[in-house]
Amino acid sequence: MLTVYHSGQARLSRGGPEVLTAEQGADDALWIDLLAPTPEEEAAVERLTGIEVPTREEMAEIEVSSRISRQGEVIYLTTPVLTNSTGFNPENISLTFVLMPKRLITVRYATPQAVAGFMGRLERAKPGPAGAGDLMLQIMEALVDRMADVLERIALELDGFSHRIFHQPTPVRSRRRSSARELEVMLRTIGRGGDLQSKSRDTILGLRRVVSYLASASDVLGGKDATTRVKTIARDLQSLSEYSDFLNGKIGFLLDATLGMISIQQNHIIKLFSVVAVLFLPPTLVASIYGMNFHFMPELDKPWGYPLALALMVAAAVLPYWIFKRKGWL
Repeated sequence: MLTVYHSGQARLSRGGPEVLTAEQGADDALWIDLLAPTPEEEAAVERLTGIEVPTREEMAEIEVSSRISRQGEVIYLTTPVLTNSTGFNPENISLTFVLMPKRLITVRYATPQAVAGFMGRLERAKPGPAGAGDLMLQIMEALVDRMADVLERIALELDGFSHRIFHQPTPVRSRRRSSARELEVMLRTIGRGGDLQSKSRDTILGLRRVVSYLASASDVLGGKDATTRVKTIARDLQSLSEYSDFLNGKIGFLLDATLGMISIQQNHIIKLFSVVAVLFLPPTLVASIYGMNFHFMPELDKPWGYPLALALMVAAAVLPYWIFKRKGWL
C-alpha cells in the first residue's frame, strides 16, 4: 500500500501508484510511505525520485554498513522497530528511511503502533511538517515515546510480580506457598516480559545508531533546531537504554526468585515424604519383629501381646514426630 503526504495540504492522500502523477501533485510529495509495496508501487516511486527502493532482503541485513549508508544527498537508514508489543507475539520489523533534502520515503512490511499513531495525528496537524528533515525527526520522536511507554508498562508488570513473590501476607498456613500452577503462570509471564524487553532494547539500539548518524547529517535534515532536536532524542534514547538494562537485571532477578520459590515448594514436598517415611519406619520394624515365624516368642501366647505390639508401633511413630517437632523440622 502506498501513502503520500503532500506538503501543500494538511492531510494524507492515500492511494496506489496512480497518486504519483503530476496532476495530483507528485512534485510536492513530502512523505511517501510504502507498506508491503508491490513491484508496481516500487517502480512508480523509483520513477518519481530516481532512487532505488530497498528490497525486503536488503532491509533484513544486519551489518551497519547495509543499514546505514549515504549516496550524495540521499541517506538510507534502516532500524528494527517493535510491533505488536501488547500481544502474545511481539516482534521487530525493519523500517527503512530514505531521507532526501525535500522528501522522505519510508519502507516497511508491518505497521508499528507508533507510526500508525503518528500518521493519525499528522492528518489533523495544522500546519504540517516544515520539511522532510522535520518529518523524519517527528517520526523518531514518536518512536522514542512509544518505546518509553513499552518500558514503563514492563516495569509496572514487574513491580506487580515482585509484590506477589515477596510481599504476600502469610498469616494463614495455606498462603505460605503459591500453587504450582500460579508459579508456572508467573514464570511464563515474566519470560514473556523478558522477551519483550530484549526486543525493545534491540529497537532502542537501532534508533540510537540512526540518531548518531543523523547528528552528522544536518545538511540533509535542514531546519535551525534540527541539531538540538537530534541531541535531545539521543539523550532520551540513552536514558531508555540504561533503563532497559535495569529492567533486564530485574527480570533476571525475578526469574531466579520464581525458580527459587518453585524449588522451595518441591523441597517441601520431598521433605514431607521423607518425614512420613521416617515416621512409619519404627512401627514397620516392630511389626516385622512380631511377624517373624519363630516358635518361641513369649508375647504370642499372652493375651496382652497384641495390644502391646500396637502400643509399641504407636509409640515408635509418635516419638520421632515429637523429636522432629521439638527441633523445628516440621
